[in-house]
Amino acid sequence: MAALHNTTTTLSSYEIQAAASTEAFNNLYPAIFQCFFIILCGYVAGRINLISAMQAKGIGSYVSKFALPALLFKSMVELKFGEVSWTFLASILIAKSVVFVAVLLFTILLVRPLNLGKAGLYAIFSTQSNDFALGYPIVQAIYQTTHPEYLQYIYLVAPISLVVLNPIGFVLLEAQKTRQSDKEGRSNQIWACFHIVKDVVLNPIVFMTIIGVAGNFIFKQTVPDVLSDILSVLGNSFSATALFYLGLSMVGKVKRQTGVALIVPGLLITAKTLLLPFITREIIYALYSDTAHNETSDISMYGFLYGTFPTAPSVFLYASQYAVATDTIATAMVLCTFLSAPLMFISAKMATLPKMSVLDYKDTLNTTCFDISILGMICSLWVFIIFVLNRRIRKVPHQLTVCLVLSQFLACLGMVLFTSIDYMVQWSQYVQFIIFLIGVLSARCWTAAIAVSLVFLRVRSLCFLLRMRVWLFLAGFGVPFVATGFLIMFGTRDMDGENDPSFQYGRGQLIMSAVILALCTTVTIVALVVQHRYDNSHASQAQTKEDYEKLQSIEEDEESGQSDTDTKEKKAGGDGADPCATCPVSYKESAIEDLGKLRKSLRKSSSMSTAPSSSSEMEEGKLTEKTCLLKKSCSPEQRRECLARLKKYQSINSSYSLNELVDESQQDEYQITRHVVLLLVLTVSMCIGLFLCMWRIFNESPSGIYIELEFLDSVFNFGQAFFVFAVFGLDTHLIIIPFVKKWRKFWYGVELIRLPGKSDLDEDTKHTCDQFNRYHKERCQEDIVKNQRYRLRIYKNVFTGEDMVSWLIDVGLAADKLDAVTYGQQLLLGRVIHHIKDEHHFYNLPYFYEFQDSEVDDQQDGL
Repeated sequence: MAALHNTTTTLSSYEIQAAASTEAFNNLYPAIFQCFFIILCGYVAGRINLISAMQAKGIGSYVSKFALPALLFKSMVELKFGEVSWTFLASILIAKSVVFVAVLLFTILLVRPLNLGKAGLYAIFSTQSNDFALGYPIVQAIYQTTHPEYLQYIYLVAPISLVVLNPIGFVLLEAQKTRQSDKEGRSNQIWACFHIVKDVVLNPIVFMTIIGVAGNFIFKQTVPDVLSDILSVLGNSFSATALFYLGLSMVGKVKRQTGVALIVPGLLITAKTLLLPFITREIIYALYSDTAHNETSDISMYGFLYGTFPTAPSVFLYASQYAVATDTIATAMVLCTFLSAPLMFISAKMATLPKMSVLDYKDTLNTTCFDISILGMICSLWVFIIFVLNRRIRKVPHQLTVCLVLSQFLACLGMVLFTSIDYMVQWSQYVQFIIFLIGVLSARCWTAAIAVSLVFLRVRSLCFLLRMRVWLFLAGFGVPFVATGFLIMFGTRDMDGENDPSFQYGRGQLIMSAVILALCTTVTIVALVVQHRYDNSHASQAQTKEDYEKLQSIEEDEESGQSDTDTKEKKAGGDGADPCATCPVSYKESAIEDLGKLRKSLRKSSSMSTAPSSSSEMEEGKLTEKTCLLKKSCSPEQRRECLARLKKYQSINSSYSLNELVDESQQDEYQITRHVVLLLVLTVSMCIGLFLCMWRIFNESPSGIYIELEFLDSVFNFGQAFFVFAVFGLDTHLIIIPFVKKWRKFWYGVELIRLPGKSDLDEDTKHTCDQFNRYHKERCQEDIVKNQRYRLRIYKNVFTGEDMVSWLIDVGLAADKLDAVTYGQQLLLGRVIHHIKDEHHFYNLPYFYEFQDSEVDDQQDGL
């Protein structure tokens, strides 16, 4: 009877907890929907200019100077400090400080040239949360009935960043500003520190927190009736207006950053939405070790949820004020806000789950892993076939990507075998485990190897990558084989009663996986940052070269415009002035040297198109350019070895022309942008796997957040092949273009789109084409039309869409790339230009176009 009574009591407690969780979740869904719907309304209102920028500033001033201070003051006066857990506040302070310092040091060590302002700004971004506008409604929906005291912490944790951490970032921003200015006196530094202290004290959140604490003791935790109604009205208006203003503040913030430019925003978002929540939870769990388990679990999950709150919009104001990384912060802020929505929803849902046994969800998890693995195997085979058909399997870095795909296929195969093998046969268990573990670890190692190969391509050369390729192959497959063999020989198979395919060798496998994940994650992140830093320095040099060419062009125009004056001076015995006499000597010499190199390369490309008979000399020159980008460190013998290595590589890729092999624009050949996007996603996957390993190593009991982590790891681990498919699986030439042709043939009866008759064109298009033909066509032909090679064929008198877009912007006919594409499409509709095969409309892509010299019949098919 006692046992039956205990069981009944347990079930009743479980049912009560489940009912409370269901109620919390029912409140959560409307809260998140309402928050982001109001944000969307604000964004749309600003986007369609229903509310102007000046009016948006007025709303922002009301939110920050009236509604928020009123809400803070009332809440701080009524706060019962005796019920506050100062241990929790200390945990938040420690967690934010750890992330702040980590991001700060990481930026200082890896960003070149050294920029203290970026280091401080990135650290602020990673730790300052949108506590009141987005955080408070979510916390209120979940904990208002179960833990109402958690609502008070929102008002107390907000000043942690503003008072303790943000001033450090502001000092670094001021230090960078001083370094870049000519005024470097001690008085300026003291004045800057004074302004920082003043801004911190007068910040509405900090100021009203201080005043509210004082009012708490003066009014004895009760707001006077005279003030209570006024403060309530102002405070109640905060939520809607703050969310609406958040949407307004996002208008125009999303910059067109792609490829490598997404590395920094991606890392900042990862630090804010993944690193901070897990560190916060672990620190809370450590500091509450002497507290009851249920209380520790609840407050640690609350800390995790708090860490997922997105970054506050005020960080963008800091970036604009100091003119530091505004595009990066704007992009990261918008993406972080919208990506945090599903993360907060899932985290909040998991936080409301009742306590569960491991076996309660393992079957569901294994079924999910099996389904994702089937999809992953299909995606892996698809990508492999695509690489074989487009022959990128012969090229680097795609050879490494193929190895990554094969590793992902093995991992998925191992998971599928886990659900189908006969566990009575011992050898089948070893085969399944070897296939599974080698696949999982190889996928991590190949991620790091691909990141390193991109650095070799960008910083060194193709030749250097070919020389180091064998070591990358050894690392990609060698480390997983050695680690798996070592684990099987010396490890002990220990399932602990759990039906877990991922960690069949218990703690030993966990530690080994954590070490490999930590190393691969570190190598990948460092490689991405080094590549980003190199691209920035390269862009700076290119800008210097462009500035010098413009300066030289202007001075040549001035010189030709004053030819009469110069002739008179010469007749009088005067010498012509040096057009760069006013330039600094070092700048002039370096710029002339760079310009000379550029002209040499242009001559080589010109000789390729005008003198096909000298192809061997052209190939030798092109191969020489790819031997080493750091030529001072390469001896003539090393360069000759690289030439031989490149010629061998060329012979293997004989189906590609040399011009395609060593094109100046290597982005398309190596697909660096796509690889960078893939690496960012895989880095997130490795971070999730690392957090899961650390959780299990410390033997913490499963909770809702742990279940979320396991499911996320399953998706990002066994679903890696799907991400590769999304990046590389839809090949333009093999899939998209043939599909478009088939669709055109089905819909229009031909594979080419018919252009409207010239008489059907709108007046704006007719006017644009007429003006271009009269005033700009001849100059455009002189500037961009040339002979170009694609694969084994030379196309004469053509230009690319990218060339036309750049030219239209340079001469002032278009304000930006989007405007230039619209202009080019009008020229194509007006039969001024057309694609050489009439397969494409006008795009900012390396498609070949040519001018049409004769009139085109209205019924002729176009693009």
